[in-house]
Amino acid sequence: MELTYEANLPLLRRLAVLFAMSGSSGDQFVLRRSRPGDETADHSDDIPTIGGERKSDEEIEKEAEEILDLHGNSILRLAVSYLHNKEDAEDILQETMIKFVTVRPNFETEAHRKAWLMRVASNLAKNRIDYNKVRDTMELNEEIAGEVQEDLDNGDEYKAIWDAVMSLPVHQREAIHLFYQEGYSTSEIAILTGRREATVRSDLKRARDKLRELLKEADDFE
Repeated sequence: MELTYEANLPLLRRLAVLFAMSGSSGDQFVLRRSRPGDETADHSDDIPTIGGERKSDEEIEKEAEEILDLHGNSILRLAVSYLHNKEDAEDILQETMIKFVTVRPNFETEAHRKAWLMRVASNLAKNRIDYNKVRDTMELNEEIAGEVQEDLDNGDEYKAIWDAVMSLPVHQREAIHLFYQEGYSTSEIAILTGRREATVRSDLKRARDKLRELLKEADDFE
């Protein structure tokens, strides 16, 4: 499984549309993709798993392969949004899967399972930030940055948006990624990150305001 910026085109296109709407605060526009299970997704604050018979080695191995196919790239993108580094993001994916295999949790729905995985990955990435003492404004990994020019069909515009997103503080990057890329609501993001919904909404607003400012400065400079 290879992580490329092509996978982030949905996020970049949504943000490009958002900031093209001159005179708008952006808060009234919900440019999120629909997700299977949205209409039934219901998670408690701590995203607990449900009780049930412990899964066999064969069952857990099969489910782990399914998770990698369905959600591997989502976990990688989330980790990159924290760490700016492909290798560290791959470590987070591996650690998330180790956690899954070790705990062998049972879930009510597919949305419940994904929420649990994203919460685990989020916590692991935050721990990695503390361990590595990574600064929020560290430069993008050169290998990944090089892929931007190759993969993005509207390179200059999307590259500017991506660089602006990556310059945001970690909580604002997290909110932008989960809201626009993964399609979670603010209440779901609050559950996933263990933060108040009002704080998530505030982070989204500040992130959008900062992105507009950064992109306007880039346009003025050009």
